[in-house]
Amino acid sequence: MLLALTGVLWGSIGLVGRLLQDRGQPAVTITFWRFVCASVVLAPVLGPTGLRAVLRQARHPLRLVAVSLSFLAAQVIYFFAVRDVGVAVATLVALGLAPVILTCTEAVAARTRPHARMLAALALALIGLALVTVSGAPSPQTAPQPLRGIVEAIGTGIAYAAAASWSVPLSRRLGPATITFATCVVGAVVLLPVLAIIGWYVPRTTVTVAGILWLAVVATVIAYGLFYTGLKSTPGSIAMILTLLEPVTAVVLAAVLLGEPLTVANVLGGVFLLG
Repeated sequence: MLLALTGVLWGSIGLVGRLLQDRGQPAVTITFWRFVCASVVLAPVLGPTGLRAVLRQARHPLRLVAVSLSFLAAQVIYFFAVRDVGVAVATLVALGLAPVILTCTEAVAARTRPHARMLAALALALIGLALVTVSGAPSPQTAPQPLRGIVEAIGTGIAYAAAASWSVPLSRRLGPATITFATCVVGAVVLLPVLAIIGWYVPRTTVTVAGILWLAVVATVIAYGLFYTGLKSTPGSIAMILTLLEPVTAVVLAAVLLGEPLTVANVLGGVFLLG
């Protein structure tokens, strides 16, 4: 339930990211201000006890840094993907690919062959990805660089799968708010030199401020809290499948609010992915 709700909340990320980019906010600055605002919101929530837990984890930072960098890469590349190929296709490819990757890697790590039902699920997912990526291409207005966008969406899926896999043991040691705060702080610090070069693009208009706050509070603080809580008792591959409500939400929002075309291939691919 928590992971499914996470998927619904994450489904708004692509739409908000596309709207902010259309108003001149680069993908990197969107991610930076999202992390900064989320950190500011979470710091008083954690309090002294939670902050001390972050400092203790900083003594053995390898896994936390790996999770943070993977999520950071997934977020930034995803915003590039929605800019180049549109919200619907970028989200379907990225989120559809992640559970396929995790299912395969978990089977290899456990040295067990996936059973027939799991193989059937993987086949459906691959068919769905093929339908989304090679059929019913969006218009040039919504997808100015479709091939590049699909490659970026695939990169997002790989980074997302790695972050989810590495997060599982971390979520069993630290609280959801602690992990979310730490990953946001690491991500913001890593992006600082990039912004020093390209510019800060401080949000000033009502629309950009509202968009950043939505991404920070709803799509990060609340959604990642639900995600890490769900990971405590759920394998990464199953978690990725449950969050596939994200592409469904994103496709509906993109069609309704951005006017992105919803082709038969897109719908059928989404049905296969959910199947």
